[in-house]
Amino acid sequence: MIVLNVARPAGQADPVELAGAALAAGLDGVALADSPRLFPDCLVETERVLSNTPARLAGPCVLSLGLRHPAAVAGAVRTLDAHHPGRVLTVVGRGESSVRNEGLAPPSLRAYEASLRTLRELVPASALLLGAASGPRTIAATAARLGGVLIDAGADPAIVGKAVALARSARPDVPVWMFVRAVVTDDDAAADAAAAPVLGSCAARLVQAPDWFDVPVALRTGVAAVADAHDYRRHGTAEARTGRDVPAGADRFVRDRFVVTGERQAVAARFAAFGAVGVDGVVLAGALDGVLDRLDDLGRAVRDGLTKDGR
Repeated sequence: MIVLNVARPAGQADPVELAGAALAAGLDGVALADSPRLFPDCLVETERVLSNTPARLAGPCVLSLGLRHPAAVAGAVRTLDAHHPGRVLTVVGRGESSVRNEGLAPPSLRAYEASLRTLRELVPASALLLGAASGPRTIAATAARLGGVLIDAGADPAIVGKAVALARSARPDVPVWMFVRAVVTDDDAAADAAAAPVLGSCAARLVQAPDWFDVPVALRTGVAAVADAHDYRRHGTAEARTGRDVPAGADRFVRDRFVVTGERQAVAARFAAFGAVGVDGVVLAGALDGVLDRLDDLGRAVRDGLTKDGR
């Protein structure tokens, strides 16, 4: 299964129209970002997409448990699933721009685990429920408590494989999806431009777990500078980079570790590698420049790559 994460600021695009474009490009549906100061309400828009398109899957991604109580989340998902059985995708997480833009900190891992247990008890099995996770502790906790994981571990197949193996170490049957930042590009300049809106948030993941992501010691200060230069009030837009200096090479390292770029054949080859390590489904980041412009090429590349692995 392949869905497009719709992350367009309120008023810029209609999620129903974007879902139609995703389906026309051969994808299975859409996921809707949750950050109240930036995007339309993801639960309301999920209902609109499922009612107005034949999407196989649609739903919030990533729904912030730093802002929303798990019982309220479960009630909304149960209601959506009752109206659209088997078509609801729900990805929850500790929160990123959603909490930062309200001056809040993400919940502790212990509090987050408690929320995951509540969700697992209250959300029906017919709704696909995943927890977003980047680092090893969150991946392991999510697999154990929720039983479904969306790993956000970058674009290096070796690290992705490590994350998939960790998620399945306790429960071999746990569904493991992958959040992927990917765009078909013709040259490095286009790749740099496409990746710019998300580099800071990607760098923040590297900073939080540098050993897990195999960040060389010599590059850690530069990667931290990339993270510090990200303005979460403009998350997912070209204006997200502040004017702070970033050491030469740090942006490129983060891009190469977290974003799949290149011509269609190269993108397909990378997705074949993801399929080979056991990824069950893919959520494509929609915030990169060029994704919507070349969505047909991207959809074909992802489908071709995963099909080569028999998925």
